[in-house]
Amino acid sequence: MAKNEQFFAVERQQQIIEIVNRNKRIIVPELSELFGVSATTIRKDLKALEDANLITRTHGGALSVSKTRYESSPAAKATIMSAQKLAIATAALDYIEDGDTVALMTGTTVMELVKLLPQKNDLTVIVNDIQFAAWLQQNSDFRIYILSGVLRNNYNYVTSPMKCELLSILNIDKVFITCNGFTKEAGATTPDLGNALKIQEVIERSCSVFVLCDSSKIGSVSFAHIVGTDQINTLFTDSGILEDDAASITGSVNTVIAQVNRE
Repeated sequence: MAKNEQFFAVERQQQIIEIVNRNKRIIVPELSELFGVSATTIRKDLKALEDANLITRTHGGALSVSKTRYESSPAAKATIMSAQKLAIATAALDYIEDGDTVALMTGTTVMELVKLLPQKNDLTVIVNDIQFAAWLQQNSDFRIYILSGVLRNNYNYVTSPMKCELLSILNIDKVFITCNGFTKEAGATTPDLGNALKIQEVIERSCSVFVLCDSSKIGSVSFAHIVGTDQINTLFTDSGILEDDAASITGSVNTVIAQVNRE
């Protein structure tokens, strides 16, 4: 698939997510007419979105997913909203200064930020994701600390029901997290309770909290609460956010809306 075609597919899929979440259900002929593409193309879009657990396909259309649906794999999530995630990460990078101690918690959007970190100098980095640690080891000279715990199979990160002794003696300048759902009322949420508890523990030791959340997750609520809007310094999302959601959220938390590169 050509680069422009691939981008248009991603943009179309983002709009499909918004339509399904807004209307709760949609049928293939309506989407085909709306976007001016074939029914076959729409079905491919719906399959890609279902594979990422962003919608539920039905015979002839799609339904909005349950708000507490289980988490999709990192490999599946990495292929969705990739341009938006890069734009969000690029905006968040400006909030990291040379010499900072930063915590980077697992998630595909935060992984995009990890890949940008070598633009900074003299960082101390705390991670709970072994993929983050491996990438930074190969591509930077930063001091890297990995939180201990049990590795969650196929998800790359560690979790533990017990307090982390390392965290109890650390002072963290900034923590960057992502989530599976975000609303004004519920704040940032995730399907995995263990991950939520670990992030909360890191937040307790952090001076500033930054949430990276692409627009497809705005307006959804997942199983476990991570952090409320009153504890968040800045929320980063992308320009695909619906106007009503933007109006609601920007009134309760400082929000940076990243413009997606359309080249």
